Amino acid sequence: MFTETLTNHDDTIGLACEGKLSESDLKRMHALLHERLQETSKPGLVLDLTRFEGYEGPSALLEDLKIDTAHRNDFCRVAVVGAGALMEWGTRFADVLTKAELRQFDPSETDAAIAWASER
Repeated sequence: MFTETLTNHDDTIGLACEGKLSESDLKRMHALLHERLQETSKPGLVLDLTRFEGYEGPSALLEDLKIDTAHRNDFCRVAVVGAGALMEWGTRFADVLTKAELRQFDPSETDAAIAWASER
């Protein structure tokens, strides 16, 4: 499941992922991103993956890759909040897929991640 966060920031989109994401979760996320991208050009993005546990199956992973490639030019900065080797590896992989400046933050640095992603 995912939830939208940072609804009071016009120039930054915030998403928190929890548990395992399904293909339908990611389709809803993609629709939300399309909606938010209509409102502002090149926003920042904060992805809180602190409680993210992976994908429900290969179709969910493929849907996530579709989002990454479809929006590779749409964000100015992407802050990834999470810890661990898997998070570090995933951030490096995502950096290849996006033209946005990308940076990983420890869960204790959430405020810094929001501030960084909001910078222009």
